[in-house]
Amino acid sequence: MIAILAGILFNRSDVKELRAEMKDMRGEITGLASKVDAGFARIDAELRQFFQMTGKLEGRIGEISKR
Repeated sequence: MIAILAGILFNRSDVKELRAEMKDMRGEITGLASKVDAGFARIDAELRQFFQMTGKLEGRIGEISKR
């Protein structure tokens, strides 16, 4: 009976440790996801600027070719 109770207590402490580790991992994953989102936002902004500039240049080239 004592062995069974001791086993239950040890298992509970292991579960608590596992939960704590999982909580830490969730925090790390959330941080990494935020960094990835920020990277995608930066890339999106740069691509928008690139395509805007490309459109302006195409317009200028069109005007020059008409002359």
